[in-house]
Amino acid sequence: MEKEGYREMLEALNEKFPGRVTITPKEAADVMGTDVRVVYSAIARVKNPMPCKRLAKKKIVIPIPALARWMV
Repeated sequence: MEKEGYREMLEALNEKFPGRVTITPKEAADVMGTDVRVVYSAIARVKNPMPCKRLAKKKIVIPIPALARWMV
């Protein structure tokens, strides 16, 4: 079951990043109007962490659909 507001958030993210499946932590920080350090802290949280995929030790991407679900 989808959370209320998920489709709207997903649409907004897809408009900002057309044709993309993932975004960088810096782009996520820009979308949320915060510093990239806050995004990295949210990724590292134990309870309700920001969804991400680690591609390498220092390469992280954030799937847009998972971010939309997390933000609502």
